[in-house]
Amino acid sequence: MTSAHSIEFFDDPAAALDVAGDLLAAEPVVSSIVASATHQAARSYAAGGPRPDHPMWWAVVRDADGVVVAVSMRTMPGAPHTVWVPAMPDDAARLLARAAMDRTAQAGDPPLTSANGSIPAVRAFTEETLRATGGTVGEGRPDRLWEATRIARPDPAPSGSGRLATLDDLDLVTEWFAVFHAEADAQAGRLPEEGEPQRIGGARGRIEEGSVWLWDVDGEVVHLTAARPPSFGVVRIGPVYTPAEHRGHGYASALVAEVAQRVLDDGNRVCLYTDRDNPVSNRVYAGIGFEPVLDQVNLVVSPAAAPATRAS
Repeated sequence: MTSAHSIEFFDDPAAALDVAGDLLAAEPVVSSIVASATHQAARSYAAGGPRPDHPMWWAVVRDADGVVVAVSMRTMPGAPHTVWVPAMPDDAARLLARAAMDRTAQAGDPPLTSANGSIPAVRAFTEETLRATGGTVGEGRPDRLWEATRIARPDPAPSGSGRLATLDDLDLVTEWFAVFHAEADAQAGRLPEEGEPQRIGGARGRIEEGSVWLWDVDGEVVHLTAARPPSFGVVRIGPVYTPAEHRGHGYASALVAEVAQRVLDDGNRVCLYTDRDNPVSNRVYAGIGFEPVLDQVNLVVSPAAAPATRAS
């Protein structure tokens, strides 16, 4: 099976940005996951940070004329180290799958069992993976991307106020980051996914960069909203977490609205992702002014079962 496209892998995030930055900047909201993750890795490496022991690569997809048309990556710390597959032609997605499988085998990395991103491209990528490995495929968490251009703050506002987290809040922020995805899956009626807490990133680093806010009521922290630093003029909010005992009071609406307004006031665009199956978060964000941009899919591969051995 041939393709008019070509794939080039990068281990260096700065090099990937040099080659593909113009493409990411052209649609910065749609590209916010790749852009923010790549910028974060580039900042870490520039500061002398260690290279992680999990798979960490970027794949630039070019058309027959050598024009960059897509950027894929595998950077998620937690298993199954999901591959990000943005919109691209089906033949390019299939070529990417074959190239990624070859790279995975050569590096001895964990197998490709999860892909997330553009619905048609992820399906083509996963179908090619299954053609080579066998097994079955199922859907994981379905994502929806939202953007807000104007914010409607809750009226009346809940009691309390927002503030930046400090290192005095490190234990609490670490704990809440760790439980965020498990509880989000529970709200959507799914079992928690293996490795999901690690995808949020280190709490200390997020606090030190000034990207974690807390809602405080009479000295008690009741809610957390975090955001990524701007990438190509776009700030992506998340995670957003309220412990069960504090839900239903409007804290998430109030703090997300406050953080989003700060982003817009600074001259940046603001976006976030929700789980399409989580009616609570979708209702909250729509209520303060976020509008859907696009839907994405996560496909999870279950390897083929080993053939049974016959007893002698």
